Amino acid sequence: MEDIASEERFDKIDAQLERISTALIKGFDRIDKTLETKADSADLQTALGLLDKLAKRQEISDDERLVMGYQLTRLHEWVEAAAKRIDLKFVH
Repeated sequence: MEDIASEERFDKIDAQLERISTALIKGFDRIDKTLETKADSADLQTALGLLDKLAKRQEISDDERLVMGYQLTRLHEWVEAAAKRIDLKFVH
């Protein structure tokens, strides 16, 4: 009877190890699929390059707005000065 008990016990252990092995394989398969969808360094470099381009465009746009603001201020001052010279009331 000891041989049968031992054999049944080994069968249970084998079955449990098989379930553990199957679970590990499924887990590693999920990890592999997840890693396949992750961005690699080339993707990150591309994204950083795009962000740099956008930042540069924004910087240029900000500079252009600043220059236009100065130009409008100078024009406004010129119009006020011209209005005074011709004795015309300038209304803001």
